[in-house]
Amino acid sequence: MTLLVDSRTAFQVKHGAGAPVNRLIMHPWVSHHHPVPSMQHSLAALGVGDATLTAAERERLDRDGYCVFPDILDRPTVDRLHHRLEEIEAEEDSWGEGTTARDPGAARVDDVNHKGDVFDVVWTHPKLLAAMAHYLGEFRLSSVTARAARPHAGHQALHLDWWDAIEDSCPACNSSWLLTDFTKATGATRVVPGSHRWKRAPDEEKDVPRAAHPDQVIVEAGAGSLVVFHGYLWHSGTENTTDHPRRGIFSVFSQRERPRQNDQRARLDHAVATRLSRAARYILDA
Repeated sequence: MTLLVDSRTAFQVKHGAGAPVNRLIMHPWVSHHHPVPSMQHSLAALGVGDATLTAAERERLDRDGYCVFPDILDRPTVDRLHHRLEEIEAEEDSWGEGTTARDPGAARVDDVNHKGDVFDVVWTHPKLLAAMAHYLGEFRLSSVTARAARPHAGHQALHLDWWDAIEDSCPACNSSWLLTDFTKATGATRVVPGSHRWKRAPDEEKDVPRAAHPDQVIVEAGAGSLVVFHGYLWHSGTENTTDHPRRGIFSVFSQRERPRQNDQRARLDHAVATRLSRAARYILDA
């Protein structure tokens, strides 16, 4: 995708550990008087350009169906996200009565993008948006969920992140922001590289989903890293064998015309709507 960068927004966005967290500040042309009309302009306003992804990163996304972007968030940002999630988990009793029946091996917090501006970065970071544009073309936010794998739990069956028939195009993609180190011991995500091109789901094969796959790779990376997954990639969490939670935030995006997991418009309150830029609202589609 070739991205139009308006001359009035010719600014450089830093990447890596020193990247600024809040990119939702209204830029001069992104105002209530000059609405953002398109995906291209919205991505440019949020710091995405043709060079945001390297050629090697694009190749990994295409060949392997996933890509690791190390150390995207700095330590203070990770700590703020971690602290706020612990507060919400306590408020919602995510470790007790709030446990989700479909995922008893983890404490989950849904819709975190509506629960504080500290979470803006996990659905608007330029690297993330560039990867989604690479896979999806025109897209919108589907859901943002925090998941903390419980100690000595968290193993999942291999699965896809798409719930309908498999097609030629990529209808949805997931991403994982690592808030703790993801290692074999903590139950890092396992993936089967290249499986996004197989056009079939893991549960179509006997004994495959929960067992170790011969081609699987454990994706180990440090806190602050980002992993982006093609929607058809075979993947799952593995068992957290430590005595501490393994925490991550999962931001899912879908093609713009596709159904999405959560109705972002229905969840958007006035305070958040007023704070977000037009470009962010376009990505949110709300």
